[in-house]
Order: sequence, then structure tokens, then C-alpha cells
Amino acid sequence: MYKTLTFEEIQSIKSPFFSNLKKIYEKQWFVYFKQFIKKINEDIIDEILYFSAWEIYFRIVLQDNNLEIIDEKQAIKLKLTDETILKVHNSLKKKIDNTGKKNIANTLVENFWKENMENYLWKHFLVYDIETVWNIQNLKETRFMVGYVIDSKDYKDETPPKYKYVSEKNLNKFVDYLINYDGYIIWYNNIAFDNPVVVYNSSISENEWEEKIKIINEKSLDLFHVYSKIFWKRIWLNAVATNIVWVSKTLSSWAEWAQLLKHYNETWDQAALNKVKNYCKNDVKMTLTILLYLLFNWNISYNWVEKRIDIDYIKEHWCLIVENEIKNNILGL
Repeated sequence: MYKTLTFEEIQSIKSPFFSNLKKIYEKQWFVYFKQFIKKINEDIIDEILYFSAWEIYFRIVLQDNNLEIIDEKQAIKLKLTDETILKVHNSLKKKIDNTGKKNIANTLVENFWKENMENYLWKHFLVYDIETVWNIQNLKETRFMVGYVIDSKDYKDETPPKYKYVSEKNLNKFVDYLINYDGYIIWYNNIAFDNPVVVYNSSISENEWEEKIKIINEKSLDLFHVYSKIFWKRIWLNAVATNIVWVSKTLSSWAEWAQLLKHYNETWDQAALNKVKNYCKNDVKMTLTILLYLLFNWNISYNWVEKRIDIDYIKEHWCLIVENEIKNNILGL
């Protein structure tokens, strides 16, 4: 026999009901309770069971078109009205705020290597980012400074790959690696910016620039392109990452980044350079975790708007993006 309690009553008895519930949806790679319940409403027929050591310890039941969550061990039942869903969501969201936003991203990355997730993209892939002295008028005059890359090919014997530093000295080697890479090159706006910039800054002759950029672009999966197409507006990396994986940029603004770069160029202060390098490396982590969130959940979301995707969608929308489409539809150039 279950005892039906309200949200406030469960809180008052200091039950682990909500913390156990949070563990359930986090294991399924949902960041928020609202996302989890929305998916349950799509999938449930009569009930969904959750097991611990082969015993049922939670169940979600559809009763008279309303959901009920039952804790089998404590024999507690909570009826999910719209008001209760909001209370549970806000309560668990607040707890995440207080315990550290990077836990979600770290969990995704750790489980990615354990599950050999490169198979989800049918090929190996790498994620990279660069920092530059940007000439907004002419990409060909934009100067490469530092970069970071993480490559699924480096996963060996249960040892996760490390973030590799790309310096001006090894940029030529890195560009050759991109050109010959048998897999996907992933970034956020790499087709329109990062890919051409690394080629322009390499030792490749000018008459080969267009050809080499095309080779790299044709195997690039550009998350910026995907989000812009789905939501019909430009959504930048920090907005997406803070929204779904709760990782944000290490610097507060572009102005702070530009000041650090200016300070380094004037003084060669290594502390300033290290902050720029850490900023770049963190951007790679942000993009990697956005990708993993997408693959684990097969949905793409922003500000509570979710779009379900599947493998066919990925194949159709992520490959062979032509430059004119990018310039006309995304960048507005």
C-alpha cells in the first residue's frame, strides 16, 4: 500500500525520494526534470519500471492520463500535476546550481569513452578550436595563435585521449593531419572560420588554399550550422553549452579575451597566454559535450525547445555543406 504525499510533505520528511529520482534521469542523460518528464509522456503506455540490483525501486505509472511516481522501497507516491512538475524541476535545478554545473559535462565525457561512442558517428572524429588575432575585414589576414584538439583515434586500452596543444610551430603538421583525416572534423562554425584560417596560416601555397579548404570542409560536421538551421537563428557556442550541458566559457566576455591577448603580445606574459590556452581548451570541451549530449539523447534543444533527430537526419544535414549556403543563410555576408 502506497502513501500519497505532496511535494512539500516529501521534502519535510527529508526523504531521498527526489535525489533518487534525479539519479534516474541523469543516467539517461537528461539535464532537467522537465526534459525527462516530457520524454516519459511521449513513451509511456501504462508504466515504466526502474531497477536496482534486479529489484524494482521506482516506477512511473500513467493513471487516468496523469503520471504518478512511486518509490517502491519507501512506498511513497507522488502525483505529477503541472504545478508539482514545476516544483520538482525548480528544486532539482537549484541543487544542480549549488553543486557545480560541470558535473554533467564530465559525466558525458567519462561515459563516452567507456561506451566507445565513436561508433555512433560511423567513423572516428576530432574536435578542435583555435584562437586568433582576428581581422574582421579579411580572414586571410587573421593570425593563428593557439589551438587544441581531441581525437577519438587516440582512445587506446581504456585510456581516454588527451587534449593536444596546437602551436604555431606544429600548425603545418596539424593542417596536414586535417587534410588526410579519415573521419569527421567537428567544431562550432569551423567551416566558415577555423578551417580556412588554419589553411591560410599554414605553409600551403595560395593557389592551393581553395582546394585544401574544400577537402577539410567536406568532412566537417559544423554544430553551428545544425543549430542555425533548426532554430532559424544564429546561436553561439556559449549559449548552447550553458543551456544543455552547463559548461560556460572561462572568460566573461570577448573584451576580456582581447585584453589578455593584447597584454600577452605587448609583454610576453606567460600567465596571460595560459589563460588564452585554457579558454581555447575549454571551448573544445564545450563542443565535445554538446555533441555527446546530442548523440546520447538523439535530440537537439535550446531554451526548452527540443527537436528529435535520428541517424538519417545527421547524414542528411551534417555532410557536404557548400560555402554559398553558409554565407547566404547563416553568416548573412
